[in-house]
Amino acid sequence: MIILGLSGALGHDASAAILIDGHIIAAAEEERFIRDKHAKNKFPYEAAKFCLKQAGIKAEDVDIVAFPYAEIPLSSNARWHYAKRHWYAPDRALDAIFNGNRRYRRNRNKSLKLMADLGLSKAKFVSVEHHLAHASSAYHLSGFTEKTAIIGIDGKGEYATTFFGYGEHGKIHKIKEFYDPDSLGGLYGAMTEFLGFDMLDGEFKVMGMAPFGDASKYDFSRLAKFEDGELTINTDYVNVVGLRRYKEAGKDGKSKGYYFTQKLIDWLGPKRKGDEIDDPYIHYAASIQKLLEELALQMIDYYLGDIIKETGRSPWQVVLR
Repeated sequence: MIILGLSGALGHDASAAILIDGHIIAAAEEERFIRDKHAKNKFPYEAAKFCLKQAGIKAEDVDIVAFPYAEIPLSSNARWHYAKRHWYAPDRALDAIFNGNRRYRRNRNKSLKLMADLGLSKAKFVSVEHHLAHASSAYHLSGFTEKTAIIGIDGKGEYATTFFGYGEHGKIHKIKEFYDPDSLGGLYGAMTEFLGFDMLDGEFKVMGMAPFGDASKYDFSRLAKFEDGELTINTDYVNVVGLRRYKEAGKDGKSKGYYFTQKLIDWLGPKRKGDEIDDPYIHYAASIQKLLEELALQMIDYYLGDIIKETGRSPWQVVLR
């Protein structure tokens, strides 16, 4: 069985990989070939061509093309949760209910075009839920066969933002997911923007700033909570859409919206600008890092504590937005 895996559904870090009979033969990111950091809004044409060449196989030899973005049915809690939590943006809420697979269809069509362009005429297109793909990349490469806890935390896939489950004998079992906007990655990404960096690029810089600050100076607990098994992000402040977004002129002079609100500015002061790493921003970085770690550990203990205590095994995959 020859599988070509593609990524790039969420507009960043497009990549490709070839598996033959379950073994990774080649993998590459699109940015390496087009010299465009993160390959934003690109599909992995060059990466896929490289993988085929590196594996020494022809396009017609590929059996399956797998893509990490799936169709989510209306019966799923995901779309209804998104609609309910985005009541303040009726266009987004209604879209989730009545046109909730719009992005899936767009990604599927792009994938089918890529397949046609590369001559993958015999391959079957298979979509995989985004967070299940994250879980697989952590678990199936871990080498563990016995029961193993799996944690996936990122910004957002189709609607899910967080995955808790376990793997056993090669099969992944889902225990719990959280849905947008209740996302630790979304929270961290919004604060990344507030601290003057670009979302999808500067999160590691915030993590790097954090040790220079003092998390005890600011209490960020109002931004998110985990109670009774549920994560709730305070969308009065962060991870927002539409008219709630704070806006200011970008580098090109055009108005740019951010994933945080004016209320966050009123509380913490102006968005960080320039290259200054000083008070209070280093303390803000420390505080958001502390909040993320505390909430992540609470959630893991709640949903996976028993499995981790039983087995001592847990592959993580944390992708902050």
